Amino acid sequence: MYCANKDVEFEIVNEHIKRKILSHDGKLMTVEVHFKGPTTDPNTHSHPHEQIAYVVKGRFEFQVKGQKLLMEVGDSIYFEPDVPHGALLLSEEGILLDIFTPQREDFVK
Repeated sequence: MYCANKDVEFEIVNEHIKRKILSHDGKLMTVEVHFKGPTTDPNTHSHPHEQIAYVVKGRFEFQVKGQKLLMEVGDSIYFEPDVPHGALLLSEEGILLDIFTPQREDFVK
């Protein structure tokens, strides 16, 4: 599946987060997530998907398994399925590239 980023519209998640669903095929999905902040709620959640988050822009504090990890541009993190995790944006703006397997059916319209 080819995806031209400029042709994909944002979905508003909340006042701090918006996302674009990029390439996906059922087994794999990429999602570009934009943050405005700083934020005070890490939005801790879990899901049955494996996930990798890559920091494209900004500084984040990821919270997973009781640890707090400071992450900057170029850093990435892997989340196992069903493990609660979340992130605080520490800068004014941030962008993450999230990769899920299998794709998040709840994100696909």
